[in-house]
Amino acid sequence: MRVAARIFASVAGLSLFVAANVPAAVTFTGLTEPLEKNARALMPLASVPCDAARFRVERLFRDSDAKLRNALEAMGHYRYQSRKQLSFDESGCWSAAFHVELDEPVRLREVAITIGGEAREDAWISQQSWLYRPVVGSVLNHGEYERYKKWLVGAVQSRGYFEAQLSKSAVTVDADLLQADIELEVESGPRYRFGRVEYSDNILRPDLLAGYAVFHAGDPYDAAAISELHEALSGSGYFGAVSIRAEPSDDGSREVPVFVTLEPGLRQVYTIGAGFATDTGVQGRLGYTNRRLNDKGHQFDSRLFVSSVDSQISGTYRWPRGNPEDEWVDLFGGYQHKRTDTSRSDKVTLGIRVSHNRTPEWLETPYLNFTGEDYRVGDQLDKSRLIIPGINWESTIGREISRIRSGRRMSLDIRGSLDDIGSDTTFLQVTGSTKWAIPLGETTRVLARADLGITAKKDFDELPASVRYFAGGDNSVRGYGFETLGPTDEEGNVIGGSYLATFSIEIDRLISKKWSIAAFVDTGNAFDEFDVDFKTGVGLGLRWYSPLGPIRVDVAHPLDDPDRDYRLHITLGPDL
Repeated sequence: MRVAARIFASVAGLSLFVAANVPAAVTFTGLTEPLEKNARALMPLASVPCDAARFRVERLFRDSDAKLRNALEAMGHYRYQSRKQLSFDESGCWSAAFHVELDEPVRLREVAITIGGEAREDAWISQQSWLYRPVVGSVLNHGEYERYKKWLVGAVQSRGYFEAQLSKSAVTVDADLLQADIELEVESGPRYRFGRVEYSDNILRPDLLAGYAVFHAGDPYDAAAISELHEALSGSGYFGAVSIRAEPSDDGSREVPVFVTLEPGLRQVYTIGAGFATDTGVQGRLGYTNRRLNDKGHQFDSRLFVSSVDSQISGTYRWPRGNPEDEWVDLFGGYQHKRTDTSRSDKVTLGIRVSHNRTPEWLETPYLNFTGEDYRVGDQLDKSRLIIPGINWESTIGREISRIRSGRRMSLDIRGSLDDIGSDTTFLQVTGSTKWAIPLGETTRVLARADLGITAKKDFDELPASVRYFAGGDNSVRGYGFETLGPTDEEGNVIGGSYLATFSIEIDRLISKKWSIAAFVDTGNAFDEFDVDFKTGVGLGLRWYSPLGPIRVDVAHPLDDPDRDYRLHITLGPDL
């Protein structure tokens, strides 16, 4: 009984505690949602519990007029009329109601932003001062103005004007005319400069580390350059942790020394994996990477991929050149065995490529390949030896492992060979591809894809299988098998074409955080004549956004061959 009594007393006490902490009903009418939210935040009465002492409630209710005025004026409403009512029920709980009739808000008539000191001639500062600034004709909002002031001073200081401060800040309100003027002045003071740059690391040569920085001692200070250095070092693959300290020295020199602390990252990386894709069937992968062969930053990478359709082994020796962030030289070699329903190929490749960023968004890679290929296409059995110079441009925005809402991938590759310089045939080939993710609301997006190719050739029969175009498969026209579309010989064997055109459009909609459904239409073909016989497949798909990336399961049906069964396509990899 004593135990039961204690439990009852505890439950009753908890009930009284909860009841005592339940806020009373405070209602507002005539206010927009942002105005009501601000009024509740500035009015202590709105958070008083239901059973608070009556004298306390009445005192706060009397003070609510001033709190309401502050809340409304903060968001530009200086003229309004209000009525309020306070009541108590029989249980002792109280409630309050506020009815507000708003007049027109105060709008900005003049906005004067002035930057003084050395920053007056800084074009970047002048441009930044226009960002987020209050706009003439907009409703006066004191909170937004305060945030703008703080942001502007911070932006000036981040440019190296560490002594910047507000010299004037005034908001003049004419409540009768419902107009306000803003006058803001920032005195920048002198601009500081970068001092010495020191690195703690001893695993890479100093000149290689210095190549990651876009600044040198004596250059004007810019916090953005520090961020770029941190990002470049972190993304290099050499380091496990990067820390940068940049603070003005206290010796009056107006210099900012930079101290970079680097911890070596994992030097050797091994990878192993297995999976399944419709085009290749069951597949296995092995990989080995040495991220740091020496203090010059040289690296080695090797890959083994095995499947019933496509098996490859390759190795790449690479080193930084010039700017180590975006200029690299690769020496590579590999062997590929490929067998499909339409062709067979055994190809050995040796080559060199030089990669560098043409712009921040575009990677340019000229290359030179030496290939030897034994192949069969249809009934044609042949060998090919080619020297292939080429150049590739590629740009990707929004490439992520998880589901992206917006982004795009674009690439253009131009390559060719001449029989006058040691190749078995002469050709010039241009291949372009693009894929876009376009958002339609919060949960729906459109994925659009296009692949185009054209070959100018001396003799098509002399082109090896790896140079010809084929269509069909997981990343081409779904509903058709891997590389089963293209021109055929007299016996109906697909032998590939000189041209390629495939297009796809897909609508994808989230049904939960990790799952989405999709509907798609693919069309296109490989061809030799411009009277193209486009093949079209339609289907539905399910996507699971796994920790390894999106896993796609598609069921597609070929419209141009209705007697064929539906085809299952399973793929893993990023959207772009």
